[in-house]
Amino acid sequence: MYRMLIAAMVVLVSGCLTSPIVAPSPVEFHAGKAAPQAIQIAALALASAGFRVAQADSLGTALTANRWATHNGNEDYVRCRYPKGSDAAANRATTLFITLRAKPDTMGSDVTIGGRVTTTYPGYQGTAMAIAPNDTDCVSTGAIERQLEIALR
Repeated sequence: MYRMLIAAMVVLVSGCLTSPIVAPSPVEFHAGKAAPQAIQIAALALASAGFRVAQADSLGTALTANRWATHNGNEDYVRCRYPKGSDAAANRATTLFITLRAKPDTMGSDVTIGGRVTTTYPGYQGTAMAIAPNDTDCVSTGAIERQLEIALR
C-alpha cells in the first residue's frame, strides 16, 4: 500500500512539472556574400518582419534587432513556458533580440546569428502576482534565424 501511494505521488508530481524550454544554439554558416552585403540583406529581412534594426559596429559587419510584442504577438518566433490561454500569457510581453555578425572571408563571409528573448509581465506589476522580467520564460524558436540563413545562402 505504501509503495503504491509513493508511485501515485510521483506520477502526480511529475505531471505537474513543466519541462524546461531550451533556446536554440546560435546559427553559424558560411555565406557567399561579402560581409556588408550580408548585413544589408539581413537588415532588410528583419525590418520586413517587424524588427527594429541597428548597426552594431562601425565597419558595417554586425547588427542588432529587436521586436517587442504583447500577449502572443511574437508567437511565430518565440516559444514560452506558460500556455497560450493562461493568465500569464495574457499579461506577457516578449522582446526578441537578434544579433548578427558577418566576418569577412576570402569567398564571402562567416555569419553568426543569435537570438535571445526577454519576457515581462506588465499586467502583474504592482500586484502580489508580480513576476520579474527574465530571459527564461520564453526562448527563440529559431525561426527568424533560419529565415535569415536562407536569405543569406
